[in-house]
Amino acid sequence: MADRPPRDDRSFAWMLVFVAAIFEIAWAVGLPFTEGFTRLVPSVLVVAAMIAAFLPLARATRVLPIGPAYAVWTGLGATGTAALGLVVHDEGVTAGRMLGIVLVIAGVVGLRFFDRPEPTS
Repeated sequence: MADRPPRDDRSFAWMLVFVAAIFEIAWAVGLPFTEGFTRLVPSVLVVAAMIAAFLPLARATRVLPIGPAYAVWTGLGATGTAALGLVVHDEGVTAGRMLGIVLVIAGVVGLRFFDRPEPTS
């Protein structure tokens, strides 16, 4: 029977999910600059960020359940991308978009802070 990971391992794993989300935001925000992967430098940077987004997430799932880890990763990525899209790509600000971002943040917070280690038998 496997012991549950120490709390420090879980905290480090959540930090890895956060790092992975930063790289997910980077590649998503950078994607339009590739112009359909026809521009070499932006394309290489976006692909590198894609790989960098998956590696810490994969490491984190050695400790965390995939459901909450993936949901937090995609939630942070979607929220960050939407927020930066407003600034970097001059996307319009609407009440609906802001409400959506707030709801995603609430979901991420809930998944992260209500994460409970699995009980040992």
